[in-house]
Amino acid sequence: MQAEQLSVAAGELSIVRPGASPKQALRAWDAADEYLIKLIEELTHQPELLIINDQFGALGCACNKALHIWQSDSFCAKEAFELNRKINEIEGEIPFLESTRAINADNKLALIKLPRNTSLLEYQLNRCHEMGIKEVWLAGMMKHLPKTILEQLQRFGTVERLPFIKKATVFKLQLTQAIPDSYPKQNTFSGVKLSSHANVFGRDKLDPGAQFFIDNMSALPKAQNVADLCCGSGILGIKYASNSPESNLHFFDESYMAIESTQASWKLNQLSNQKHFHWADGLPDSGTKFDLILCNPPFHESNTVGDHIAKRLFKQSRKALSANGQLIVVGNRHLKYHITLKTYFKNVKQIAANPKFVLLSANG
Repeated sequence: MQAEQLSVAAGELSIVRPGASPKQALRAWDAADEYLIKLIEELTHQPELLIINDQFGALGCACNKALHIWQSDSFCAKEAFELNRKINEIEGEIPFLESTRAINADNKLALIKLPRNTSLLEYQLNRCHEMGIKEVWLAGMMKHLPKTILEQLQRFGTVERLPFIKKATVFKLQLTQAIPDSYPKQNTFSGVKLSSHANVFGRDKLDPGAQFFIDNMSALPKAQNVADLCCGSGILGIKYASNSPESNLHFFDESYMAIESTQASWKLNQLSNQKHFHWADGLPDSGTKFDLILCNPPFHESNTVGDHIAKRLFKQSRKALSANGQLIVVGNRHLKYHITLKTYFKNVKQIAANPKFVLLSANG
């Protein structure tokens, strides 16, 4: 984990990107972060800031003196911000606000790093309006901007787009209105009732990998302690629990919205199993051993695609399994998880496959 130097008006900041593979050489900020930092530094009067979607804490560290509220849906982002604050000896408690909460923030300026998910963006702008925010600056890289971003922002008020610098731009939004909220959204997939927040994978339709997993769930063993790793709205764990009422279910996700969605989904399905919900980066090393781990792993981190997250989850799962426990993984064929899993497990076998997906078991 290599620290890189971010130049700001007050000097140099050492910023790290936890979890990145040394082979990828990924930086913990981009030109869009630099653009926002420069604009804030140029202001003669420093407003109190609400910072949203700061992926590794570079924005929060650079604008620390003006920071009033820092909000993220990501546990990993929160951990990275805390780490970078410590590295740069920035004292005080992190002024953190959970991603589904709104508080009075009247007269604050909101800085938003544009998320990949436009549903999440609309949700966040609605919460800004609810909090009394009048002005929002949104930054993103040209290659990641949705084609309809300008029209989307204009639904909330008047927008000024600043020139591109280093392929990054900033939109200045005068936030005058909210739009109808669609989330959390309720659906029923494969007999499971789900409540899904705006940043939850598969919130509008069940993703094919999860459907393939469910279609083959009868092939899984009965188990006492079961983990749904990267649970999303909780469909895999809830489906398993409905067929195994004696099982003790643990749900893990690094998205706060996912954990809140899973809790709501569990109530909708009126299950009697013991259950536990964990907002965490994968499987924390808590000493709990699992007889079965269900996993539909992500293969992207924001706009970065790769298998580094899956590898970390597989390594954590090996440590967390009981003596005869099994990790069950679904993935696209092209990801070649059967090869990756053999790095961590002695026994890897195929449970089911179709032209697009494969369901694998790993243990030992």
